[in-house]
Amino acid sequence: MNSWNQYVYNLYQRIDEQDRTIRSLETRIQQLENNQQNQQTPERIEYHFDQLKIENLNGTLHIGAAPDDLNNIEDFSVPEAGNSTIKQQLLPDLNTYLNEHGKQLIRDLAAQHHVAMDHIDPNILIEDMAKQLPERIAHYEAEARQNKQELNEEQLTFHIGEQIKREIYHSLNKYMEGTDQHNEYGGS
Repeated sequence: MNSWNQYVYNLYQRIDEQDRTIRSLETRIQQLENNQQNQQTPERIEYHFDQLKIENLNGTLHIGAAPDDLNNIEDFSVPEAGNSTIKQQLLPDLNTYLNEHGKQLIRDLAAQHHVAMDHIDPNILIEDMAKQLPERIAHYEAEARQNKQELNEEQLTFHIGEQIKREIYHSLNKYMEGTDQHNEYGGS
């Protein structure tokens, strides 16, 4: 009978220890949740979109410069996105392009790079790219004016639109390459 009492006593001690651990963990979770709620969310997020930068599969897709420019990313300056006529014309067209062709382009490139679509949220990628469009338009417009390209406004608008569409494709392609490599080396 004594060993039975010892067994029950040990069992009670173990349950009591686990109860204390659970209460401690609940307190820590509550503290973490309170700290998270007290943290301020940034009012403005600035994108450095001059290159593709993949932190993880949930990262932001940046459209812009070539990967060789990674070392000097902070040196890039982007002109302010004003309300130019070109921007007013291109922004709706490029948004329409993203909405109509973005998901299919993402699916095609994912298939080409053997990336499972369950690792990708096309809506987030499209949203990230759409947010960057005004700055990309301003960048190319300023670049064209700085280089004094001899294009009328209609030609310039077309040229900038095509440049940005190429950037979108190039950046999505690089994103899929990074996602493919991440999957290849055992990433999730």
